[in-house]
Amino acid sequence: MELLRIIAMLLVLVVHASFKSLGVPTQGDIIEFPLSSFLRFFSESASIICVNSFILISGWFGIRPKMVRFCEFLFQTLFFGVFVYLSLLTLGITEKWGIRDWGMLLTFRRGLWFVNSYIILYIFAPILNSFVENASRQLFQKVLIAFFVIQTFLGFLHEEILFHDGFSPLSFMGLYLLARYAKLYPTKFTTQNKHYDMGIYLVITLMTTLLALSVVRFTGQGGWVFYTYTSPLVILGSFYFFLFFTKLSFHSKVVNWIAGSAFAVYLLHVDPLIFQPHYLDPIKEWYSSESLLPFLGHTTMLIIAAFVISILIDKIRLFIWSLALKITDKSH
Repeated sequence: MELLRIIAMLLVLVVHASFKSLGVPTQGDIIEFPLSSFLRFFSESASIICVNSFILISGWFGIRPKMVRFCEFLFQTLFFGVFVYLSLLTLGITEKWGIRDWGMLLTFRRGLWFVNSYIILYIFAPILNSFVENASRQLFQKVLIAFFVIQTFLGFLHEEILFHDGFSPLSFMGLYLLARYAKLYPTKFTTQNKHYDMGIYLVITLMTTLLALSVVRFTGQGGWVFYTYTSPLVILGSFYFFLFFTKLSFHSKVVNWIAGSAFAVYLLHVDPLIFQPHYLDPIKEWYSSESLLPFLGHTTMLIIAAFVISILIDKIRLFIWSLALKITDKSH
């Protein structure tokens, strides 16, 4: 599962390097550059499962809220906000913050949507856990079916703000419960050989790619509709991708060391001072000025650099946090 954390975070970098940076291929792009367009759709289809995978991990193990863990999560978020700001300020790349900017940082309103939604999931986890522990299997099943039917109708087909395309804590709660159910009540759909799980994920990825590409090719619009986190195909792909990793069994200190800082990758590259000017814009520039192979090479190097730098910075954060805990313990 720690390996899944690492891969899912790499996929976050990929998904942001795809449609978020380049946009959806147009009808003209598909006609003129069919291979490049297909690869862009496939890249988005393969990587869009990243966020749902993280929530499924939380649901599989179950969130047991602890004040120390919650404070560490908040500290990590604030640490990266301050680190990015001070680093860019020192380099003369950003302007000095005012009271409003510091206020947005300290109240977690700087555009890091995942942080806010996860905080709400974390707070509601005891209620969700209580339901899981006390509901019968039949009731649990009915609630899950009802939730995903309603989400598909209102959140996917009608795009109600309540579900916000899966960016909301409500969608997180549904995924959390789905993973808890899969863990507690194994069925033939969840206990099959791991190779079937990966095969289903790949088939769904190809289906999503071909559907999205075909819709844009023949209608000229609708490219985004298949890539919301509330899309049934995205949820199914995420679920079977996740199940594949639940059936792997190995131990690696290196994987654990990296995975312990995986969330830092999100916090660094999606920081508002970095995301658009230093991540999305360079990728867009390379795509418009280079042929396919150089573009892929430069983008891959940027993704690897963002990942490695984030992990190393977070190790500094971990050292400071452990030091603060020791000082706090001594003071008591």
